[in-house]
Amino acid sequence: MVLKKLDAFLGKLLEVIITVCLGAVVVVTFAQVLFRYIFQQSLTWSQEVLMISFVYSVLFGAALAIKNNDHLSVDLFENLPSSIRRIFNVIEFIIVGIVIVVVFYYGCLLVASNLQSGQIVGILPIKMAYVYLAVPISALFMTYYHVKKVFK
Repeated sequence: MVLKKLDAFLGKLLEVIITVCLGAVVVVTFAQVLFRYIFQQSLTWSQEVLMISFVYSVLFGAALAIKNNDHLSVDLFENLPSSIRRIFNVIEFIIVGIVIVVVFYYGCLLVASNLQSGQIVGILPIKMAYVYLAVPISALFMTYYHVKKVFK
């Protein structure tokens, strides 16, 4: 019961984050076009906000795709006999798990090195490490949903 509530909460959290980020992309892009062509002014911060929003929506969207099993699949493998398909599923699980671990590890290294360097995002006073933090956090979400597949 507790795990179902946690799962529902995490799924909704991902959906909200993705919706807010994609909404920000639409609103900021519209404002950027409006300011540039109507008011003849440029929004100096818009590119950075778009980049951050897009990065977060893509990475958390990947975690949601693992949850919903929405990643690409090859129909040729889906039509194989169940014993061979099970072997392919195990191989897929191992490869995806390795990729998630690598993404998490190098994402943590990236965040740590950017926290030390103090690099900021263009004109915004936001450390680049906070942008890169989406990588290991999304990898944690991916790990949760990937391991959860085993228990289904």
